[in-house]
Amino acid sequence: MASPLLLAAAPITWGVCELPGWGAVPEPAVVLDEMAAAGFQGTELGSPGFLPEDPKALRAELHKRALQLVGAFCPLPLSAPDGGETALDDALALAKKLAAAGAHMLVAADAGDERRRAVAGRVHVDDTLAEAQWRRAGAFLDQLAQRCAPLDVRVVFHPHAGTYVETPQELDALMAATSPDLIGICLDTGHLVYGGTDPVDVAARYCDRVRHVHVKDVSADVLERARREKTDYSQAVGNGVFTPLGRGSVDFPRLVRGLRDRGYDGWWVLEQDVRLGSPWPDQNPAENAELSLNYLRSLFT
Repeated sequence: MASPLLLAAAPITWGVCELPGWGAVPEPAVVLDEMAAAGFQGTELGSPGFLPEDPKALRAELHKRALQLVGAFCPLPLSAPDGGETALDDALALAKKLAAAGAHMLVAADAGDERRRAVAGRVHVDDTLAEAQWRRAGAFLDQLAQRCAPLDVRVVFHPHAGTYVETPQELDALMAATSPDLIGICLDTGHLVYGGTDPVDVAARYCDRVRHVHVKDVSADVLERARREKTDYSQAVGNGVFTPLGRGSVDFPRLVRGLRDRGYDGWWVLEQDVRLGSPWPDQNPAENAELSLNYLRSLFT
């Protein structure tokens, strides 16, 4: 019997981001109501303070809308001299909150910095961490996963544009530095394309480590212009580099078929990063989400 299709969304689809000055942010109730109305079954947590901090209050808000908490994004300073270890306590606190709210996935990523965001999508092959830094970052992530395991929270790593784990070479280096039993991959289709790799290829090479999926599509024209004009990552998002599913360059039919053939039965989380309000072009997050959800469902029929 086939596993049920698990469809969630992330608040960044409604412009909710942890970066300061990102843009206009809808009220949490509006975001959750529109997720539920579209037909999603779950949500990720979003930026700190957006949804209720108290796990009991959070579960109550989600239960009213037949939603469940899926996981949370956790940026970590992996390029720091200690490989990110100073962030361990905060990461564990987030994992405990997830466990108390019934979620099981900590989506770790490098935190990046302004320098890497400025060259996102055009990182030079030599502009990467040293071998010793990869070892420290890998050891820290393994330690984090070991500490999260008693909470029934798994750690997946999310390669992300504008960070020190963006390119295919950087993803390979981090995967080599971490234990396959401890650290899985959050396959984010949009960020992989932005970083210069094919998510279908990543899904095939790391099929045993793909344990969470973020789906976003990419406008090839906007991405090419961002690279040509040396636009930073935040500006490119505002310019609409991420699109509703099926309207960009990601080969979702091949991706879905490949992951299903390899037995993936986890969450498919819509993450169409947008920036709302002036000076950005108008976006209708609820309409975008419904278009994407309908497209994704069509690939499973």
